[in-house]
Amino acid sequence: MPVHAKAGKLFFDFTWQRVRCKEYTGLPDTPENRRRCGHTMRLVDAAIRRGDFDYRVFFPRGSRLRLFSPEARPDGLMSFQEYILRWHRLRSPFRSDGTVAKDVDLHPSTWLHDESTIRRHLVPAFGPLSLREVDVTRANEFRRRLVAAGLSGKSITNLIGTLHKAMADAVAEGLIATNPVLRIRSGRRRRAGARVRAQSDPLTAVEIAQFLATVPVVYRPLYDVWFRLGWRSSEIVALRFRNLDFGRRVIRVDTGRMPRFGGIEAEPKTGPRQVDCSYDPAIFARLDAIRNAKRPAGPDDYVFTDSAGQPLSQEWLHKRVWLPTLRRAGLRARGQYSVRDSFISIALSAGEDPGWVAKVCGTSEEMIFRHYRTWIPGLNPDAGRKVSRVLETVSGGNPPPDASPVASPAPKSTAEAQRDQLLKRVEAGGIEPPSEGASASASTCVACVLISPRSLPQARSRAASRRLISAPAPPALAGAQPEVWRSSPPYGRRQVERGGLIR
Repeated sequence: MPVHAKAGKLFFDFTWQRVRCKEYTGLPDTPENRRRCGHTMRLVDAAIRRGDFDYRVFFPRGSRLRLFSPEARPDGLMSFQEYILRWHRLRSPFRSDGTVAKDVDLHPSTWLHDESTIRRHLVPAFGPLSLREVDVTRANEFRRRLVAAGLSGKSITNLIGTLHKAMADAVAEGLIATNPVLRIRSGRRRRAGARVRAQSDPLTAVEIAQFLATVPVVYRPLYDVWFRLGWRSSEIVALRFRNLDFGRRVIRVDTGRMPRFGGIEAEPKTGPRQVDCSYDPAIFARLDAIRNAKRPAGPDDYVFTDSAGQPLSQEWLHKRVWLPTLRRAGLRARGQYSVRDSFISIALSAGEDPGWVAKVCGTSEEMIFRHYRTWIPGLNPDAGRKVSRVLETVSGGNPPPDASPVASPAPKSTAEAQRDQLLKRVEAGGIEPPSEGASASASTCVACVLISPRSLPQARSRAASRRLISAPAPPALAGAQPEVWRSSPPYGRRQVERGGLIR
């Protein structure tokens, strides 16, 4: 194996240009670290076989750096462009033959998105600088420029997140001391990203019928099934006949197709799943009609294809089919993602279980509640009706019978807390003696009232106003049990019997 361990630490062992190279990683020998190092070693082997292996790209601090790259700049003097391109290449989920590796850290769509971020934003902003020159000031200035350019909060968060991850890995490699890029943790920015789906424009059932009546006949089965499933566009165009179980009416979703590089296929964004379509018999009725029209249809054949029998591209569908059909049907222009929004909003408005909706669409219940909460009925039934009934009295109506005319009583816990606080003060000697000119009975009665709030008369009564004046003073504690303590609640009596009030 090219990855070995010594003293519990992993290292690479390979030969290049007839020179044996041992590159120590400093990582502990764990299954996860072995998997990551094995992925890196496979990239090294593929580059050596292709003849384009660059030692300093893979090992900028390697032991053979001076031998293979005498002109290489040490550590943090490496330019940002050199580092970020190497960093992105090492995270690639693709094998040397262009296929997608399994169990990789990044989904291919995420890696391709990062490539666009690096090329369009990060390299123009920091490319000529060395890693040590990318400091907090320059990172904050870059963030301010993104805001001034009018980018959305979600886009800014993604850009800063990619830069933060790259510089964090540079710290882990020892190229720089600290990470100069701070993550965006503002709730305002997170809410800005969450508003994207809240501002979606789903189609109503009537608009869906208008769309299906207007769309070309060739693509009508595609959109008819799509509106009944609510999948991502990358999943619906990658559907093959092998994924269809006509007996049980179950579809296995295990592939997503991206249009980049001629069509990259990988696992769906949220992983494989099985969808039970028995809730809508029309789905498999449409799929069965497609299978009969394409006989003989092999298991690896795509269900939805173009006129040449090739798989469809979601970008081509959006430009050539979706938008023109909306215009002909007299509907507002919107993104093709509205197919997914339409299914989720209609299902939730009809009262379907959000967990079931999340399973069919391949998302989480958290995302359903975060982005589509407004479509879920019954989360707070009769919300706002109580206050409206109270405010009806402003217009001259009769007072509502269930509206309380007085403030709510103090919670019981408040009185108990006051009593406990007073008991602690008494036990600690915190009750002061009577003021000059005042009798001892007055202070004792106040203590009794605070200790036993349940014995107080009702508020605003005459008894309450005479309580502190007419309460009898307790006799000396040395004799018989005072009458006032016998009339107190059990809580106060037990405290006195234990000697908790006066020692």
